[in-house]
Order: sequence, then structure tokens, then C-alpha cells
Amino acid sequence: MIQNRLRAWRHKLSFTQQELTQAAGVSIATVVLIEKYNHLPGEDVRARIAAALGVSEGAIWPTQEGSDAKPE
Repeated sequence: MIQNRLRAWRHKLSFTQQELTQAAGVSIATVVLIEKYNHLPGEDVRARIAAALGVSEGAIWPTQEGSDAKPE
């Protein structure tokens, strides 16, 4: 199973979990499930999280297009 890169991107961009939940309009439980348990949310949630961080979905979820983008 390929791990998502949400936590790495969130830290790189200096977002707290709370700030991300507010910017993306998702619950804290959703962010925890994604970061801790590698949960793959639905397309709408993936799109909102990626938009809130200003990166492509593929940058966070490597199975998506644009998976070569990595936080440095």
C-alpha cells in the first residue's frame, strides 16, 4: 500500500490539523484518519484538501496524477 503524503505537505506548508480542517471544510477526524491510518477519502474530500494546501491531489496521494511531486 502506498502511503499518502498529507502530513508531510501539511508540515512543509506550516498548517496545523485544525487550520487544514477549516481551510478544506473537513473534520479533524478525517484528517487524523488520512494521516494516521492512510485512509483514502472520496474524490470531493481529496480535492478540497489539495486545494486548501495549494497542491495537486497526486502530490498527496501518489496513486493520482502528478505523483512525482514531493514535499522537500
